[in-house]
Amino acid sequence: MRLFVCFPRVCLGQNLSPLGRRLVAALALCLPLLWSGVARGFDPAEVPEDFRGTFVNCLSKAQADPVAGWDYARQWLDSGYAGTAYAQYCMAISAFRAGEPGQAADMLVELSGFDRVRGTPDEAEFLSLAGELFDSAGRYDAAVGAHSRALELVPGEPAHWVNRALARASLGEFEGTIADLDRALGLDPDGAEALVFRGSAYRAMGELDRATDDALQALLLEPDNLAGLWLAADVARAEGDVASARTFLQRIVALGEAGWREQAEAALKELNTEQ
Repeated sequence: MRLFVCFPRVCLGQNLSPLGRRLVAALALCLPLLWSGVARGFDPAEVPEDFRGTFVNCLSKAQADPVAGWDYARQWLDSGYAGTAYAQYCMAISAFRAGEPGQAADMLVELSGFDRVRGTPDEAEFLSLAGELFDSAGRYDAAVGAHSRALELVPGEPAHWVNRALARASLGEFEGTIADLDRALGLDPDGAEALVFRGSAYRAMGELDRATDDALQALLLEPDNLAGLWLAADVARAEGDVASARTFLQRIVALGEAGWREQAEAALKELNTEQ
């Protein structure tokens, strides 16, 4: 499950409690690997045989040495040899592996318009991935734009609505964030991730009752949802319900997830100090 990446950065300015600030820190530990090679791109098995070997070799270079992968893909593009879409994809991977998510995102947006991609499911997928990479690079307007283009192509995919919601939250557009998450939940009412994100938006806006409702609904669906437990603890603390906050934090500690456990233990110490 994808967890918070950019959303909590905005919440820092929303008068969060000390526990809320620890929520930000804990969730930051769960920055997802947005792109692990070919998991969200071209499958080498489906690449035309004429240049499948070239493509696989390029991907291997990109993973092992991003600079070498970039140079190899650049030479492929400059040679005029067939398969330019696959060379572009390899260059994007190389940029990402080199720590340049914004550059990788730009290349994916361009790739979405290639003849090999346009009009196929890959078009929306590459735009969505570009949006996530723009978000991680801090280019939030570009992220919203890429996700919006993906939604134009596949409006019935809940994940696209969630992704755009997160990008809009990074811009502080919480009403738009909630509207997008409403759409996601309309398509998938049991989406615990969307419920936690929407609850966090309500928390940032000071609507604690709605935040509580979403956090508890998410936990009904997924009792061990770490982000949901953190949100529930933060809202309970904001409402002065220290006992409930402690219970949610103790549950996180009991689950033993690295990073989360340490943050929960620190938050519990803060609660004990405040009493």
